[in-house]
Amino acid sequence: MEQERTIYETLIGARVHDVHWWRTKKAMKVAELPLTKDGFELFIALRKTSPRYFSQYHKIKGQISRIESSIGDGCTGEQFINLLNKLGIIPNKGTISRWFKTAGGFKAKSFYAKQVLIPICAVALIYKSKVQSSQISKIGA
Repeated sequence: MEQERTIYETLIGARVHDVHWWRTKKAMKVAELPLTKDGFELFIALRKTSPRYFSQYHKIKGQISRIESSIGDGCTGEQFINLLNKLGIIPNKGTISRWFKTAGGFKAKSFYAKQVLIPICAVALIYKSKVQSSQISKIGA
C-alpha cells in the first residue's frame, strides 16, 4: 500500500497528507482506475483537465480504448475536432478552449500528443453523456 502512495507522490512531486491520499484512493476506486503509475498519470491529467468530471471516467472507459487507436501517437487540433464530430460531440468554442487549457490552448494546426488528447477525449465523452442525460430529463419533464 505504501508503494502506491510513493508512486503517486513522485508523480505529484510533493508529499501528500493522509487525508489527501485517502481521498485520492477513494476517487480512483470510484472512477475504476488502477493504483498504478499509468492509473495515477491518467487520474492527475483528468483532474487537471476537468476537476468535476473525473469521477465519471468509469462510464466511458470502454470507449476510450477504441478511440485511442484512432488518435495514434497524436493528431492536429482540427483532426481531433473532426474525430469528436464523428462521435457526435459538438461543443462550442469556449468549451474546447477550456478543455485545452492545460495543453497551452487550442490551435487547429497544432499537433497534440496522445498523452494530452486522451484526458481531453475522456472529458469530451463525459460531456456528451451529461448533455444527453440533461436533454432526456428535459423531454421527460
